[in-house]
Amino acid sequence: MGMKENFTPEEWENLLNLPYAVSMTIMVAAPSVMGAWGETKAMIQEPAHLAAESGSALVGLLLAGMQSKAKDLIKEQQNLWKHDQAGYRTKTLEACRAAAAALSKVPPEEARAYKKWVLAIGLKVAGAAKEHGVAVSDPEKEALEGISAALGISG
Repeated sequence: MGMKENFTPEEWENLLNLPYAVSMTIMVAAPSVMGAWGETKAMIQEPAHLAAESGSALVGLLLAGMQSKAKDLIKEQQNLWKHDQAGYRTKTLEACRAAAAALSKVPPEEARAYKKWVLAIGLKVAGAAKEHGVAVSDPEKEALEGISAALGISG
């Protein structure tokens, strides 16, 4: 499978990191002490569950790379957030735009599958814990809309 060779090392790393960056962005949009466990569990488990449903070779390849270093990738996102809480969402949106641009190097159906996969992970994390009695809070919806727009997904 030569799909990885379509990307620069930086682009590939961004594609690997983005599911966790999106997850963290959703988690910190509406922090919930009680919901932190459910959201963290979703961040860890949903990439694999949703990858199986995607039917995408690219997503499968990225998932394999993510799984081998998931703890390090998650810790990296946590550290980035700790060091720049105010700018973290902006950096995630920039990473989404960079991913969307890099995905122009693969067939449109693969690019679409990746974008939908990342957004679906964000949705699962958002729905993993109720904040103020709702499954997906307004701050989480706002974050998801920004992510969707940055990835170039409408609706």
